[in-house]
Amino acid sequence: MAQNEPFKPGQTWTYHGATPISSRVIIGAVDNLKGEDQPIVSISVTDAPIPNDGKPLQTVPHLPVAANVLRESVVELEGTAPIPDGFGHGYSLWRQAYDSGKGGYFTISVQEIVGILRTQLGQQPAAK
Repeated sequence: MAQNEPFKPGQTWTYHGATPISSRVIIGAVDNLKGEDQPIVSISVTDAPIPNDGKPLQTVPHLPVAANVLRESVVELEGTAPIPDGFGHGYSLWRQAYDSGKGGYFTISVQEIVGILRTQLGQQPAAK
């Protein structure tokens, strides 16, 4: 069963509440960090139409998420895909912030994260 599959870089997952339904989560990195009781999974979200200076942002390149929350967010493992451009830069900035005590990670669902980004960037969340 896909839900028991360990998270690994390159995996492509469907997720609850994806809008549009073609939106996917791609695993970029899995970190077992000292002091954390679970892994932190760094993901990209593709086909996420989030406004960015008037242009839709089709990929959110880096979002760090607690593994247990991500596990509840994903539906099905579809296969593997290349890790999107921009992931490495976002990940390295986050790791520097995290390692210096200034960065955290999400403990809300992928659907909620995307909804917050849409709202913060000027677009109302899609209707359910």
